[in-house]
Amino acid sequence: MDFANEIEELVYLEFQDIDDRDYQDKIRYYERNKKAIKSLPYEVKLEMTLQYVVSLFEVGDYYRYLKYVDTLLARVIEENLFSLDGDDIYQELLFRKAASLHNILDYYSAEHVLAELCKIDPTNSLYKRTFLKNNMDRLRSQGQKVRAGIISMLLVSGIVIGIELLVIRPFYPEQIQVIEWSRNGLFGGAILGIMIQEFLIRRRSWNKMKAIFKAG
Repeated sequence: MDFANEIEELVYLEFQDIDDRDYQDKIRYYERNKKAIKSLPYEVKLEMTLQYVVSLFEVGDYYRYLKYVDTLLARVIEENLFSLDGDDIYQELLFRKAASLHNILDYYSAEHVLAELCKIDPTNSLYKRTFLKNNMDRLRSQGQKVRAGIISMLLVSGIVIGIELLVIRPFYPEQIQVIEWSRNGLFGGAILGIMIQEFLIRRRSWNKMKAIFKAG
């Protein structure tokens, strides 16, 4: 690598000397030396920026990762730099983008990115699992009103049990059967509702993933 001066070379070497898993130090060093990094050769600057942006993701700074990743993806395509240290940097950046979108609850955008990844590499089980998880989380989020109703049924069944123990059994034993039917009906209905909702969520997610592979 050709550096204009020893200071630039030192900045690069010091950055590379930081342990690959010491993401916080990578971030701090990069941000302290932004001015010097800007004057580095293009390929070196790109490599350091890639490591910096990946470090942002690894420490959970998803919003800042998303702020930079699209520009980096464009540069990777322009420079035809799809492999770095044996890794497919394009797919790794794209996958982290999908994961970041999922973690900030932007399920629709994450689904779009994951669908593209599944088309790029249909054999990748991680992409498939993440697509399914994202889709199921989206459907669960959309079905919160239904789930709230189911939880209400469980709470009411608990209240009925309390009334049964404190009032019905000691004072109105002739009403025990009616109360038991009510309590069991509420509890059983709530459990059945949870099972049906989860079944529908999983089936819809699987069907959506199958549709993506057919379209691809």
